[in-house]
Amino acid sequence: MKIIGIGEVVWDCFPEGKRLGGAPINFCFFAKELGAESYPVTAIGDDELGDETFTVLKETGLDLGYISRNILPTGKVLVSLNEAGVPQYDIVENVAWDAIECSPATMKLVGDADAVCWGSLAQRSEKSRAAILRLIDAVPDTSLKVFDINIRQHFYSTDLIVESLQKANVLKLNEDELPLLISLLSLSTDFVEAIAELIARFSLKYVIFTQGAVRSGIYDMSGEVSSINTPKVEVADTVGAGDSFTATFVVNILRGASVAESHRKAVDVSAYTCTQRGAINPLPDSKK
Repeated sequence: MKIIGIGEVVWDCFPEGKRLGGAPINFCFFAKELGAESYPVTAIGDDELGDETFTVLKETGLDLGYISRNILPTGKVLVSLNEAGVPQYDIVENVAWDAIECSPATMKLVGDADAVCWGSLAQRSEKSRAAILRLIDAVPDTSLKVFDINIRQHFYSTDLIVESLQKANVLKLNEDELPLLISLLSLSTDFVEAIAELIARFSLKYVIFTQGAVRSGIYDMSGEVSSINTPKVEVADTVGAGDSFTATFVVNILRGASVAESHRKAVDVSAYTCTQRGAINPLPDSKK
């Protein structure tokens, strides 16, 4: 299966050091770990940090042929962790992934994708937004088009969210993002009813709703719901947990697994990710 993640690539700069990440990179990494052909589409700077980005990504086994370089600096996020290990972000602006390009080669890449994932953050600049939406339009209608809303700071608008929802058939959101959508789109204040309204309004196949350490749910267009309580694990940090969840669910659905089975595997992989420092860590065979 051919899976593509489009958007930001960043260095998460923690108090104790930096780690490479960004939701599309994390998503692609976990899809690759689970056996997919996986392609990140992003941009990095023609700088020392950009060189380091390639060095680190080469070790992951990802195909790096669709990562462009430009004169802007490589992206960074200043990260601090609260007492629960949940990351707080300060995302540096005017960086390389704010100028993602839509090249002929990348258009060809997405033309036979089985799944593509993108979010709201990388659409904060008009240039990247235009390129991302053009690429999504080139993805086959039969593919999974996953909008991982990934709200960060003030980098979103109602128009941006609605336009991506109209192009998506899968929505991933968490317990902080659903209330925001309820407010922006005038949805029911009941979470289950709000999700049903989203599915109906935007013709979504699935809504993936994660609620941190409490539970997660997969809601499909037929009205079926899979709900699983979050396992109790010793949390190192939660960076990349949502991305690993989404990638695992998508890969297993593409393999033909049921929603319930795909959900269970996503929960297991996400829980394991929380026990590791940072997002990009190889999965043990027991999780694949």
